[in-house]
Amino acid sequence: MGIDVSRFINKLDEHLTQGDMKGAKECLLFWEGEAKRLGDERGLLTVLNESVGFFRRIGDKDSALSAVKESFLLVDKLDLSKSISGATVFVNSATALSSFGQKEEALKLYDKAALCFEKADMTFSYEYASLLNNKAATLYELLMYDEAKKDWLYAIDILKKIGFHDGEIAISLLMLAHLTFDSDGMAYEKVESLLDEAWEYLNSDNQPKDSRYADVLNKCVFSFEYFKRPMEANALREVIKEISFS
Repeated sequence: MGIDVSRFINKLDEHLTQGDMKGAKECLLFWEGEAKRLGDERGLLTVLNESVGFFRRIGDKDSALSAVKESFLLVDKLDLSKSISGATVFVNSATALSSFGQKEEALKLYDKAALCFEKADMTFSYEYASLLNNKAATLYELLMYDEAKKDWLYAIDILKKIGFHDGEIAISLLMLAHLTFDSDGMAYEKVESLLDEAWEYLNSDNQPKDSRYADVLNKCVFSFEYFKRPMEANALREVIKEISFS
């Protein structure tokens, strides 16, 4: 007998959707305890993987890295290091490590995860595109612009063909705009073109206007402000407010 993973995910999503970080943390700790009490190692791995993302989000480095370490031990124990389940853990952990400054270690994990996707013939998937997007962000921060551009373009290509991920496409386009401007401060035309394309994707009809959409918009506000587009930035803020109070 193990924990009810669906119930756990639903409860956690409820707290996160409401912005209830205290409740989300309590939820994670409760279900971690339940998984350990029941000896449910696969369920525990799911909880720990969610914990990595949550503690990264709130900037709790010690808790995030502790969850990463425990997750790796379970991946090895359950013999998942070459599976998609293991790859999911590696990507999430790499993103956390990168956010806390351990970028070289993060790149190694992204590459390890990529091998799992290649072996499973899942390189044409939303999950693989997410890996590429996250890896590109780390490469960009390390000033490895050519490699970052390649991964962002590949991720965008995958997401466009899959469909229904226009928000994520917009974020990648905005990151390419930053990369383009950092590489060539005079590339105004290319930057403006990327901003225009991102704006079109943000306003497409291919995605529900829910809390996840609000999260996407929140990630985009800075870029429109940075590139002197206050009207777009303010419009995004208004939509975020509407979703929050709906």
